[in-house]
Amino acid sequence: MAQKNSIKIISKRPPEFNSELVVDKVNYHVQTEDLGLRTCRIATRVYLKGEVVFSRDSDYSHLTKLKSFRERLVQLMENQHKNTADFFIREQTGKQKQKSDYFEEVQRLLKKGNGKSAIDLLEEALQKFPLDPFLLSYFGCLTAIVRNRPKEGIDICIDALRKLDQTMPFGSEFFYPVFYLNLGRAYIKSGNKQEAINALHQGLINDPDNKDILWELKKLGTRKKPPLPFLDRSNPINKYIGLLISKK
Repeated sequence: MAQKNSIKIISKRPPEFNSELVVDKVNYHVQTEDLGLRTCRIATRVYLKGEVVFSRDSDYSHLTKLKSFRERLVQLMENQHKNTADFFIREQTGKQKQKSDYFEEVQRLLKKGNGKSAIDLLEEALQKFPLDPFLLSYFGCLTAIVRNRPKEGIDICIDALRKLDQTMPFGSEFFYPVFYLNLGRAYIKSGNKQEAINALHQGLINDPDNKDILWELKKLGTRKKPPLPFLDRSNPINKYIGLLISKK
């Protein structure tokens, strides 16, 4: 169930207001402060993990000569604080995540070692893009590794390859390395070393110098020799012969 957006005021002492804001399960901090009579400005900043992601400033010089200046300033700050938070919520919830947004976030989570959040995000993405082969491939790999369901993960990775060929009949081989890497990792999780090696070698056919695939093969203790050992792996002739062999 989706988490509701909420605002919680945690400090209301002038010249500063602070709120915790939750939008689509993401926590933001909102701060409004008086920058002083020298500038006569109020600043509201929305922070995500310490970085400003949205800001709004306003001038209050027209209030300085009023007898009720301090009270009016506090009221203005409170109104700006709440209006900025409300506007930010509308902006964020109105944005539709694209596939590229999901991929960027998944990659960021994986780099941080947060596989559980990554697969949860992929599951959300697949509700919007159920036939996307790239999302499926990563989801299959993480299903095997993170959720410890290797057989299911392998089937999803294989289905992703099938969908890739269907959706991109020309040029799909350019993406094979990452798809076979995900499949290979799913096979590794299942304990099927030979199928893992076969999948990883398939990925090397189109990208002989793929560092991630070579690393997985190194961990498995094997690396297939190129068709013509006296030529570099990345040589076009070795690539071409490798493709012909794989099609037999």
